[in-house]
Amino acid sequence: MTSDRKYLFVYCLILFLLFLWNVPLLDPDEPVYGETAKEMLATGDWLSPRIYGEFWYDKPPLFYWLEALSFSVLGVSTFSARLPSALIAALTVLYVWHETEQLFSRRTAFLAALILATSLEFVVIARSAVTDMTLTAALTVALFSFVRERYVTAYIACGLALLAKGPIGFGFPALIVGLWLLAQRQFTFRRVMALKWYWGIPLACAVGLPWYLYMTAVHGQPFIDTFLGYHNLVRFTEPEHAGKDHWWLYLVVLTAGCFPWTGAVCGMLTRLRRFASDPVKLYFIVWAAFIFLFFSASSTQLFSYILPMYPALAVLTALYLEELLDRPPGRLFPQLHIFFLGLTAAAVGLAPLTPAGGDTVRYGTAFVLLLLGLAGARAYRWGRPKLFLLLQGALPLFLVCAVWTLFAAPVREQFTSPDLSMKVLLTERDEGVPLYIDPFYRPASAFYHDLYGLRMPDLRQPAEDIPGDAYLLVQKKLCRDWPDEERARWRTVWETPAAYFLRKS
Repeated sequence: MTSDRKYLFVYCLILFLLFLWNVPLLDPDEPVYGETAKEMLATGDWLSPRIYGEFWYDKPPLFYWLEALSFSVLGVSTFSARLPSALIAALTVLYVWHETEQLFSRRTAFLAALILATSLEFVVIARSAVTDMTLTAALTVALFSFVRERYVTAYIACGLALLAKGPIGFGFPALIVGLWLLAQRQFTFRRVMALKWYWGIPLACAVGLPWYLYMTAVHGQPFIDTFLGYHNLVRFTEPEHAGKDHWWLYLVVLTAGCFPWTGAVCGMLTRLRRFASDPVKLYFIVWAAFIFLFFSASSTQLFSYILPMYPALAVLTALYLEELLDRPPGRLFPQLHIFFLGLTAAAVGLAPLTPAGGDTVRYGTAFVLLLLGLAGARAYRWGRPKLFLLLQGALPLFLVCAVWTLFAAPVREQFTSPDLSMKVLLTERDEGVPLYIDPFYRPASAFYHDLYGLRMPDLRQPAEDIPGDAYLLVQKKLCRDWPDEERARWRTVWETPAAYFLRKS
C-alpha cells in the first residue's frame, strides 16, 4: 500500500470511528442487528438468527456474523456493534481507489476515493450497525469486477451480497450489466456468454445459497413466507411505513447525502451525455441510475437503500472534478458549492436539536461549516486544488465531531431508548405483573439491559388487547391513536417527552 493510500485509510478510520461510542444504537434498526448478533453468540447457533429467544427471518446472516465476531473479540458494546461497518467502509474506499486507478488514472482514483469516504451518507452508514455497508461493499466488488472482466471475483462477491441482504445480491449486478449491454447495443448471445455465467452462477450459489437451503430445510414455510415473501416482495410493492413513500424522496436524500460534494455532483450531471459516449463511463452511469430509480419506485423507502450507488457516483464526480482541475477556474462549480454548503449550514442552524451550550453552539456549528465551505470555494478560485481538497476533508470530520459530541445528548434523548429501559428497571414494580414493550423500544431494551419484555399488540385494533394486569412502555405518539376506552384503562406511572410507562388499571 502506497503512503497516500495509508494516509487516506488512517483518515477513514478516524472519520468512521471517532466518538462512535458516544451515542447508543439508534432505534429501532441498529439494536435489532446488535441483539440478534448478541443472541447468536450466546446460543452458539450461527445459522438460525434469533431475537428475544425466537427465530428471526429478517435478514441473511453475514452482518450478524461480523457483529458476533466483533462481540467475541471486544465484548458486547455500542462500539463493537458498529465496528464491522466502519472497517468495511474504510476497506471499500481503498478498493474503489485501486479499481478506479486500473480503469482511469491515479488522480481520478484518489478523487473518487476521497469523494466516497467523505460523502455524508457514506459516513453515516459507516458509523451505523446496519447491513447496508456490507451489501454496498459486496456489490462494489462485484460490479467493478464485471466491468474489468474478473469473473471469479465478481461471482464470489455476488454470493456474498446474497448473504448480506438477499436476492438483490444476484439481481442488481445482473440487471446493471444487462442494461449496460443494451445501452451499447451489445446484448448479443456471444457477449452474454462472455460473462461466463454458466459457471459463474453456480459459483455464486456455492457461496451464498447453502445458508438458504439450510434455513428452508430446518424452518420450512415460515422462513420462505417471512424472508422471501414479506421482506423482499411485499416490502417492494407495499410501503412498510404508510405515507412515507415518495418519488422525490431520494432527490432529497442525495442532496444531503452527497455533502460536501453536492455542488460537484450537480456539475457532473452536465457532463453525462459526453460521459455516456465512453463505454466504461456509461457503465457507472447505468450503475448509479439503476439503483436510484429502482428504490425510487419501491413502496418501502429508507434513506440507506441507495448507498450502493455512491461508489459509482464518486467515480463519475471524480472524472468531472479532474476536468475542472485541469483548466482555469470557472464560476459554476464554486457557486453550486457555496449554495449547497449554505443549505447544509442552514439545516444545522435550524435543526430541532438543542446541543450542549444551547443555540450559541448550534449557530456556531453552522457558521464554522459555512466558513469552511467558503474557504474551500475560495481555494478553488485561487487555483489551489490541494487546499480545496483538504478543506473538503475537514468538513465531514468537523461535522462528525460536532454531532457526536455537542449534539450527542439531544440525539440520545430523542432517537435512542437505553435510558428508558434503565428507568423501567429502576422503577418499583409488582412482581409477577407482565411487562409489555413497544416494538420500537424492545430491541434496545434487550441489547443493553437484557430486558426482553413481551410483544406489545396493536391497541388501535379492537381485536387486539393486553389481558389482565400489565405494565407497558410505549411511544406517546402511538397512544394518540388509541380508542378512548383503551386509553382509560391505563394510568401513567411516569413519562418522558417521547414515552409513557403505563400500568393497566
